[in-house]
Amino acid sequence: MSDELQAYQVEFTEFMDQYKKNGVTNGEAVGAAISRLAQYFSTKNISVSIKEAALAKVAAKTVSSFDDNTGKPISVSKADILIKATDEAKALMIEKAHLQSIEQYINALKYLQKGILNEYSHMGGN
Repeated sequence: MSDELQAYQVEFTEFMDQYKKNGVTNGEAVGAAISRLAQYFSTKNISVSIKEAALAKVAAKTVSSFDDNTGKPISVSKADILIKATDEAKALMIEKAHLQSIEQYINALKYLQKGILNEYSHMGGN
């Protein structure tokens, strides 16, 4: 896996760096950041589905193969190990990790937004 940051990671980091620098933001800015991350989530979610389909093809081929040493159908446990060792399985795991990261970023921003909105609601009562 590349050490290069994904676009969603850069965007979240820039948003948080700006927030830390200024010490303030508003609910609208946080909402816009959530919306942008939701677009990344949607794209990654589709990518996960595509990678799952690619892995399913590899799995079907592997499960229906024969052991070179015995000539017998490959065992399910051996097929499972071989499937998990494929590039398709690795790509799927990476995409799922990105999907989870985006979801965590969105949740973090939702909590920030909720805190900001609560703070503003208390200010209005004074």
